[in-house]
Amino acid sequence: SNKEGEESFSSPVPNPFPELIPTTLSPLVSECLLLWTKSSATQVIKVYNEDNTSRAVEVPSDITARDICQLFVLKNHCIDDHSWTLFEHLSHLGIERTIEDHESVMEVLSGWGMDTDSRLYFRKNYAKYEFFRKPLDFFPDDMVSISSETNGMVDHSQLIQTFLNSSTCPEIHGHLHAKEQSRKSWKKFYFVLRRSGLYFSNKGTSKEPRHLQFIADFSDSDVYTVLSAKKLHGAPTDYGFCVKV
Repeated sequence: SNKEGEESFSSPVPNPFPELIPTTLSPLVSECLLLWTKSSATQVIKVYNEDNTSRAVEVPSDITARDICQLFVLKNHCIDDHSWTLFEHLSHLGIERTIEDHESVMEVLSGWGMDTDSRLYFRKNYAKYEFFRKPLDFFPDDMVSISSETNGMVDHSQLIQTFLNSSTCPEIHGHLHAKEQSRKSWKKFYFVLRRSGLYFSNKGTSKEPRHLQFIADFSDSDVYTVLSAKKLHGAPTDYGFCVKV
């Protein structure tokens, strides 16, 4: 019950495994959990572990993915190495994605159909923050358009730092295999990723506006990893992604 929940989290959570959980974390997270249990609007959600065991927990309606991860780190007595992640797993489509820390979990659940096998998974993703730790790995020289204004005076690493520290956005380009939902065959196209969205060229590597076809605006869409892409979708590689609008 809510009363029992308040009693459980009204004092710092005892640390039964001091070698596993940093003692500096528990009091802080306990205070957060106390506030959650006092929330007027709550909902029971089920979260799966990597071994497919699950646990149902009552949480407030405004809980975020980061909050869920912190809660399960405590409940499962895990070491919080910042790689624990909440995944949205859509079995019927064969796709999944990392739910970003700030995202509302209830908003994610609201997008699920009643008759679909959709799950939340709590498991590690060691690459969760790699984009911020090693940004250069995500922006190869041959895939980033460098403005002519730099005249070659700015090296690649400085350019990427400029992108990350400002409101500007690099233009990423390269070839990808793509398939429309109604088609069976995959075709190779030249794609361009801009702040305004993802485009493909219907004429070679041309970036002229008349040749660029709009695919998706990522401010309104989510990007999922395709699971078993070769087996389920006949893709030329198992490394693929799906844009769900």
